[in-house]
Amino acid sequence: MSFRPAGRRRALVAAIVGWLVVGLTVLLPAPSHAAEDEEAGGGLTVTIDALTPSQLTADATIEVSGRIENTSDGDWTSVQAYLVMARSPFTTREQVETAARSSTTYTGERVTTIGLFDEVGDISPGDTAQYDLSVPLHEIGPTGAPGVYPVGVQLLATDPDGVRPQDSVARATTFLPWIDDPSSPIGGGLVWSFVLDPRRDDEADDVQAMRTAIGENGRLRRQLDLAAALPVEAQSLIIDPAVLDASQQMADGESPFDDVTEEAREEAQSFHDDLVALARRSSVWNIDYDRPDWAALSERPDLAAAFSPRVAATTQSVLDEHGITGRSARWAMETGVTGGMLEHHRAEGDAPTIVRAAALPQWDQRDGSLVTVDAEHGPALLAVDDTLGSGEEVETTVSLRQRVLTRAALAALSRAADPESAADAVTFVDPGWVPEPRADTGALAAALRGDDLVEGTTLDRLVTGGVDPYDGEVPAHPVSEPLPSSVLAAAANLAEAEDAVAAVSTGEAGGSQAERNLASAVSVRWRSAPERAVRSAEQQAIERSGSLAGIEVLGPQTVTLSSSQGSFPLTVNNPTRLPISVSILLTPGNPALSSSRLDPIDVAPGERRTVNAEIDLGRQTSTTITAQAMAGDRAIGSETSFNVRSSQVGTIVWVAMGVAVAGVVFAMSRRFRRRGFRRLSESEDHG
Repeated sequence: MSFRPAGRRRALVAAIVGWLVVGLTVLLPAPSHAAEDEEAGGGLTVTIDALTPSQLTADATIEVSGRIENTSDGDWTSVQAYLVMARSPFTTREQVETAARSSTTYTGERVTTIGLFDEVGDISPGDTAQYDLSVPLHEIGPTGAPGVYPVGVQLLATDPDGVRPQDSVARATTFLPWIDDPSSPIGGGLVWSFVLDPRRDDEADDVQAMRTAIGENGRLRRQLDLAAALPVEAQSLIIDPAVLDASQQMADGESPFDDVTEEAREEAQSFHDDLVALARRSSVWNIDYDRPDWAALSERPDLAAAFSPRVAATTQSVLDEHGITGRSARWAMETGVTGGMLEHHRAEGDAPTIVRAAALPQWDQRDGSLVTVDAEHGPALLAVDDTLGSGEEVETTVSLRQRVLTRAALAALSRAADPESAADAVTFVDPGWVPEPRADTGALAAALRGDDLVEGTTLDRLVTGGVDPYDGEVPAHPVSEPLPSSVLAAAANLAEAEDAVAAVSTGEAGGSQAERNLASAVSVRWRSAPERAVRSAEQQAIERSGSLAGIEVLGPQTVTLSSSQGSFPLTVNNPTRLPISVSILLTPGNPALSSSRLDPIDVAPGERRTVNAEIDLGRQTSTTITAQAMAGDRAIGSETSFNVRSSQVGTIVWVAMGVAVAGVVFAMSRRFRRRGFRRLSESEDHG
């Protein structure tokens, strides 16, 4: 495999950008580390639910509000909420990422002026309180330099033991961009991933997880509602067809959802229909059914080659069933990409691979959310989830909006310093995020519709606009552990069982439930439970193989032909639920005779069909015949054996019987003639 090394020109440009950033940082006032806070934690959580403005100007007044929740077992008293903001901006992705993920990073100074912090009061266990802050920007005194300014809320309070620490006991941080006059708007938008729960469990837990996800307050339902309220020209959908499948199966009450309530069925139907409606008017990338672990499969080229067409057929069949179109894509968010995986994907087509930035060691925001990697069969396209600014704090619609704007501001700085920068503001939404109820969609929509900083875009528009190459390294191994070989072996056995069913059945297509189960057998969602994956695949293989075991050929115990040639009946019994097509292989036990094969016959589920078999024994007097149902070269079900006698034995018997009869007739005729002569002589004597 060949990957392009970093070009000297790109390296030089990157170095210049680095010098510019360092110079800008040196010119800005250094933050006072005495103002850093050590988050003590301990039972209070705080969120930012509203923030204005979304971008800073010199005359701005920062207004922020949200919720404070007491998750401890004791009272927190004299709770106070303070606005915190840095006077100098962040200008690099690394600064923003560190601040979002660390509780010790400097994010600004606490505004302690009387009247500018909120005396929230006491909060009992399990209760929630509101806070509201309004601080004119001049009270903070920022430098006004371009970049993104960390801003947030810190809480001071007395804990249940009566201790009041001077450090904050909880905080929430977001970012406010300040770009006075960007040269041109930055392409930005949201990417929503509608995928199943990341972990497989037993069937009951899987059903409940799906029921919760698409229920009124579930993550999939709330994400869908939020996405539906936003401009489609500024968002992209990544859809796992398994989500469409599961929601429709629940709506129809099909297994394994046959025990869900009527309310759950109605919610599932509503979710399914709403997702389909949104997909039909949006930019959509469809990933493989139930997210196969291509990192594991690519280590077994034989299995990858065997599974790829089946997964593709199943995926397309399900999409057709639900009426969804879009670009085909590959999912590698959990495991990352390897050179072998990209070679395999590119050899099969130009479908992009979706991957986290952490899987590409030298990726930088200037490379853009879409990059190509040179492979043997042509450039392999990757979509990179940067996750910039998504820390471990509670995500809200406000913080999501600010993440888009933060990316746009950093992209503007990158392009100003480097005209060849492809930095953008496309932002992947965490698939596990549950948006807050009654989220302020208007402010988020306004940020995406386009202003002087952001211009709404989609992944498809980025593709058509041109994609730069990624010149860095592509890992030789996955960044996280893929499915073990035991799971792949069990899936291969299941594939063999499915092949047997497919060979004999005339009624199952690529999108059958069995084929969907085969794709799910190698799902990346099994990584946390490989033993359960093995048991599941093995059980399915036994069931599929067992479903064909009852197919049998029935024939007479003994066949006696009237000559050396003749026919006899054979019956194919199909006790399965599948319509089948089989031929019958006749194998003689006498080595002087050759095997023969009847033409294929169709047998409906639960029925029998009888056909006549021809045989020519030639000079042989008898043989044993074995009849076996066949699908191609594969033996199906059980065989039957019986004896065939040569017609020559029958001829001798008939000749012997004929001779005996003739002898009797001859003897009787002589006797009658003698008796006649005797009577005639006696009559002459009397005369």
